[in-house]
This record gives sequence, C-alpha cells and structure tokens, in this order.
Amino acid sequence: MAPVEQPIAHASEPVERQGRRRLSPEDREHQIVQRAIAFFAANGFEASTRDLAKELGVTQSLLYRYFPSKDALVDRVYEEVFVRRWNPEWEEWLSDSSTPLDARLKRYFKDYARFVLRGEWVRIFMYAGLSKRGINRKYLARLRERHWLVIAQEMRREYDIPEPATEDDLEEEIELVWATHASIFYVGVRKWIYDLPTPKRLDHIIDMRVDAFLAGAPTVLRAARTTK
Repeated sequence: MAPVEQPIAHASEPVERQGRRRLSPEDREHQIVQRAIAFFAANGFEASTRDLAKELGVTQSLLYRYFPSKDALVDRVYEEVFVRRWNPEWEEWLSDSSTPLDARLKRYFKDYARFVLRGEWVRIFMYAGLSKRGINRKYLARLRERHWLVIAQEMRREYDIPEPATEDDLEEEIELVWATHASIFYVGVRKWIYDLPTPKRLDHIIDMRVDAFLAGAPTVLRAARTTK
C-alpha cells in the first residue's frame, strides 16, 4: 500500500500531551479532526471510533463529547478536506472570458492538482466511494455545478459549438469534461493507491492534456450537433 502523508503529530502521541499548555476545546477539536483525517486515510471509514480514540490517545467518551456520532465526525472530515480547502478563485478563473480558454484551463488544472494530489485527499476519496458514498456524491455534485458546467459553457462560447438541444446533449459535454478532469485525479491514484511513478513534469503534462482536450472535444461536439 502506498505511503500516507504524516498527520500533524505522531499517531502514538496523546492529544493531551502535544503541547505544554492545556488545549482549549477549540484546539482539541481541531487536533482530533486533523488526526482523524490521517486515521481514515490510512484505515478507511470502516475503522471503529474505538480504534480512532486509541490512536489519538484519548478515551472514546471524550471523542463523543466533541462528535456525538461517527457520522458527525466523518461529516466534519469532509468539510475539512473537501470544502474548507476549496479555492473560490477557481470559479472566477474559469468564467473569465477575457482570457483564452486554454490559458484558463491550464491555470485551473495546475492549481486544482495541488489541491487533490495529496495522499490524504486521494485515499479518503477512494475509501468514501467504497463505504461513505455520500461524500463522493456531494463533492462530485459540487464539481459539476461549479466547474464542469462552466467549462462546457465556456467551450461552447469560444469554439462556436451549438447549444445542447436536450439533456442528453448536455450530458455528452459533461462526460468529455469529466474524463479530462478525472485524468488529473488519476495521477494521484497512481501515486497514493498503486504506488506507481507519476510524471515529473506534471505542469507540462497538464498543458498537454488541456491542448489535447481542446483539440478534440470542440470538433467532436460540433460534428455531432450539425449532423442531427
């Protein structure tokens, strides 16, 4: 199994002993969440809260004092990993029609890659797909609404592609965008799941993938819609 990024403090170090001062409730909750992220990334969401408490060096009752259920803690992990680290500038970059689309996409994908290509992110997302599918669905719905639909719209505008006449037409666009988007995420899967080498010049590879996407997708979509 691929290595997992290190948590904030060593897993065997009790939360109470991580600093000389006594932790405030806010600091303790933050520590629990950060360590829970590392724990779930290493063990998956099927691991018990009892094992998590042992890993943290706290009692299970103290854990439940901050999070009344395992689902509540998982929801907080989702917020921390997938929502709080989300860059709101991505939507601005993608919709800025004063910049050529290829430049927008390259800027976006390079920054997005730094967001997702981390061990904890990739492994939590994969584990969630197996046991906590709500996390994946919420996140993918967010991507579709804020990024994929925008990319499809901007591609139609810049490449003079006819508007989708049906919902199926729109889904075809989304599939093409999704495939390119997923190819970036798959770099992280190769590293953190398969333990395989990944591109050394990732930015260059992203430039090439964007160029390949824009060299093919607009032509394919125009042809599909002019022949109907």
